[in-house]
Order: sequence, then structure tokens, then C-alpha cells
Amino acid sequence: MKYKPLTLIIILLALIFIIFDSNDFLHSKTLLLGDKTKILFFESKENIKLFYEKYMQQAHSIEEYKAKLQDYSKLQLQFQTLQTRFNQLSEFLNQKMPYQKPDFIPTRSFSYVTIGNYNRIWLDFDISSYPKNKIFGIVQDGNALGIATIKNNRLMGLLNGDENSSYVVHIGKDKIPAIIRYNSTDPEKILADFIPSWMKVNIGDEVITSGLDGIFTPNIPVGKITNIIQNYGYITAEIIPYAKKNHPEYVWLVDTKKPQTNFSLEKDNK
Repeated sequence: MKYKPLTLIIILLALIFIIFDSNDFLHSKTLLLGDKTKILFFESKENIKLFYEKYMQQAHSIEEYKAKLQDYSKLQLQFQTLQTRFNQLSEFLNQKMPYQKPDFIPTRSFSYVTIGNYNRIWLDFDISSYPKNKIFGIVQDGNALGIATIKNNRLMGLLNGDENSSYVVHIGKDKIPAIIRYNSTDPEKILADFIPSWMKVNIGDEVITSGLDGIFTPNIPVGKITNIIQNYGYITAEIIPYAKKNHPEYVWLVDTKKPQTNFSLEKDNK
């Protein structure tokens, strides 16, 4: 008795199989239903795949757009910074320059001021447009030759070695400051005076103009140190100047167009 339900189920399934197999209509409908079920399954699978790919692509695009937005924000900040700097630089360049560019003016000497004094010459130059206290630098063959001042409505050249020829220089690679003045004991040399005693200068150091006095532009060669003298509180160095005073016919005048140091000349120009 316990096998009776199982037997009935088997017989029922056999009858259903025979009916479906013998009936073309039911057989075709069953196959059609199976095909539709398969198509629905594959379409659902494909739709799920497409949805997943679309979602992942959108997520990737969102991340990419976020990165681009960050880059854009960074570029915008950088641009704002550059724009601010540009505006500041433009304002600076539009400011009035404190000084004009220096002039280098060719001129010539036409005589000595007095016979026997070869350190003073008259220069052929119109000084009518310059203030009476104007001081020019004199350059010959690229080297500092002295200074020029206005005297009796004419331009007088005071060459290296003259007692009133003085200007500011730098010594050596450390640019040690000093003041050029005349050497009373050796007319062939000049002195770099008032060098701070704690600074180191050496024989052979080159001396150049500093430009800090408003007379010369910087870095014009003056000469080389040949001797060092220790004084009380400062150092004096003897210099052989590069410029030669033998033939000062044609020279350059340096007009820095800057405020100039008011040197206390030892004697008035005569």
C-alpha cells in the first residue's frame, strides 16, 4: 500500500507524456512556452549585464569628472595667483622710475688747467643744463680716469692723483668699500682709503667703482692693490691705476642721473 501513491504519480506522468507527445497542438505550445522562457531568461540576463555596465560606466565617469573638477579648481586658483602677480607687476612697472638710465657722453680735453699740473684738464662740454654741483665720472679705454666738476662755467677734469679727485670703490671679490684719494708720496699711484680694519684685503686685489656715490656706474675697473698700510682704526691700500694720463684727449663722461655723494674736498678747485 505504501507504494500506491508513487505508482499513481508515475502512471500520471506517463499519461501526460503520452498525451503531449501524441498531441501536436500541446507539444507545439509546450515548445513555444519553453522558447519564450529561454528568450525571457537571456533577455533578462542581457539587460542585467547592460545595466551593470551602464552603472559602472556612469560611476567611472563620475569619478573622472570629479578629478577633472579638482584639476579645474586647482588651475583656477593658480590662474588667480598668476593674475594677481601680473597685476602687481603691472602696477610696479607703471610706477615712475626713481632715476633715468645713465648717459655715457663722449667728449675731449682741449688744455691743461695750469701749466705743470697734469692732473687737471679742461673738457669741451656744454654744462649749461646741469646744476653747478654736478659731478661726472671720467672713463678712458674702459677704466676710471677721474672725475669732472663745474668750475667757472666750464667743466674741469680732476684725474686720478689730483688732491680733489675722490670716488667710492669696491675691493676684491668681497666688494670691500673704500674711497679713492690722491697719494702725496707717489704720484704714479692712488690710495684706497678708509678700509674697515676688520676686513681682509690682499695685494693683487682688483679695485672697481661701486656706483654708490652716484658718480660712476658700478664695476668700472680702477686698478690693482700693490701695498697695504695699517693705520689707526682703518686700512689704506696703494693702487696702480689702469687708466693712463699721458694722452687724455678723448674720454667718456658718465652721468648716472642719481643723487651724488657730497665729498668734502680738501681744497677748493682753483
